[in-house]
Amino acid sequence: MSGESRLDDEAAAEFHNRHAKQIVEQIVKEPIAAGGTMSDVMVLCESVLVGVVLGCFQLGSEVKVLDLIVGRVKERLAKVRLEDLEPEGNG
Repeated sequence: MSGESRLDDEAAAEFHNRHAKQIVEQIVKEPIAAGGTMSDVMVLCESVLVGVVLGCFQLGSEVKVLDLIVGRVKERLAKVRLEDLEPEGNG
């Protein structure tokens, strides 16, 4: 979101996807395995996001960052939904 990446686009995507998969597994599977609920998972996700934003940005600039992050999340989820749709019709 800020600064120049030293990775090319393909390397950056591979790096991000590999690490994100590991992090997501920890955030989702570990609380559930410990007897937690989806509510626990969402609270943990919220806490991680707050921690990351506080660790990376000055207070006051976080509103723009959060708007950007949430917007991109919505776009990516919409793309996943569209990819999962099966085409209808005869042609």
